Amino acid sequence: MKNLIKKMIMTIVILTAAEGLAAVFFYPRFTIGVFLGGGGALVNTFSLWYDIKRSLKKRRWIRGYTGRYAFSGALMLAGGLISVLTLLGVFVGLMNMKLSAYIVGWRERS
Repeated sequence: MKNLIKKMIMTIVILTAAEGLAAVFFYPRFTIGVFLGGGGALVNTFSLWYDIKRSLKKRRWIRGYTGRYAFSGALMLAGGLISVLTLLGVFVGLMNMKLSAYIVGWRERS
């Protein structure tokens, strides 16, 4: 399990860096949003890992998803208050968590 989380974190960092560097010269506000969203994706990944560990120890349902979605919503709100491009960047950065899960799962299967 730890190995998969490490791979997901590395994938999120690589995706965020690639997207941020690709847009830094053309859309600096989008780049700010991508890095905010990428940081949020990392925090959400750590939170998910912690909740999975806790739920396996206690054998009960942990309601950490509410906190993760509230945190993501707060990031989206902060990005939206800056500009629309920053909001789109935050969305792309947060989606890196989902994309990294698919990439790591696909690479593990192969």
